[in-house]
Formats: sequence, structure tokens, C-alpha cells
Amino acid sequence: MSAANAVRYVRRAPRWECDVEVVVEDDCGRELMGRVANMSEGGFMAECEEKVRLGSIVEVRIPGRGHVRAEVRWVLGWRFGAMILSETAEG
Repeated sequence: MSAANAVRYVRRAPRWECDVEVVVEDDCGRELMGRVANMSEGGFMAECEEKVRLGSIVEVRIPGRGHVRAEVRWVLGWRFGAMILSETAEG
């Protein structure tokens, strides 16, 4: 395989599997029941009772981590991946 055709591997941050019920507040003001399936230092994957919009900003309180504000980076049906923009640790 030539260098031009080589597949580039992009290293991802480690993911931690979890199964946590959360309330997802989207930027339309909806409060949706959801479940976080995995997390990393910079983001999480979740599913929601309704679809969220690609590029929207969501807020989620994650037990043991705190309140996070995140940007939805991908959507597949009711599942979505979000990049954490800011967080407030639980105290």
C-alpha cells in the first residue's frame, strides 16, 4: 500500500462504559430523558427519548462528574455523541 493510500489511524481518548440515566436539556429548552452509555475525558455517547439536533448545545448532570455543557458532534437515530465544552464538578 502506498503512503498516499495508507489509512490514517486517529487515536481516541479511552472510553469508560457506563449506564447512567440522565436528563438532557437541549438548546430548545426541552428536558429529555436519556442514558449515557460511555464517557471519555472530552465527551460522551448517549441516547435520548427524542432526537437531538446535530450541532446543538446540551446540558447534562452526570452523577460523580457534575454538570456538563456539550456540543452534539454526531447523531445516529436517538443516539448522539457530544464534546464537553465546560463542566462544574459535583461538590
